[in-house]
Amino acid sequence: MNTLFIIMQLAFFGYVGYIAVRYGVQSSVSESYYRLPKILQGIFTFATWGYAIPAMIIGLNLTGNGLVFLAGVGIAFVGTSPAFHKLGMERTVHTVGAIAGITAMQLFLCIVGFWWITLTFGIISGLLFIWKKTYSHFIWWVEIAAFISISLYYLIKLYL
Repeated sequence: MNTLFIIMQLAFFGYVGYIAVRYGVQSSVSESYYRLPKILQGIFTFATWGYAIPAMIIGLNLTGNGLVFLAGVGIAFVGTSPAFHKLGMERTVHTVGAIAGITAMQLFLCIVGFWWITLTFGIISGLLFIWKKTYSHFIWWVEIAAFISISLYYLIKLYL
């Protein structure tokens, strides 16, 4: 489980860090797909699966709760349908996957008694929403906060 946790962290923060350094903070993590040269756009899918799949495996191993699987599948669908600017099925799968992934993850945290992580995520998201009128990277930071939410839970369960 430790190795999967490290892979999960490296995939997410490695990708997000690379994007932020190379292209700057984007309006969302998904928007970064469009900043990559065509030949490198597959990295978005690879990185997304690189954190979603280990997160599913860790969560199912720790709890057996199906919401963890739903959250991971939702995020994996985001990686499978990265070109969300297109209309139609790709956009629908991407959007539904992102919403289902984050929502299922936060519900899972509440069910397993870590409601305070979800509360903190909600407060941070609310503050970011208030500031979004002057700061256009609202979704980027909400997505990072969502990832940190599940990472914090796994950190506590695996190492403390």
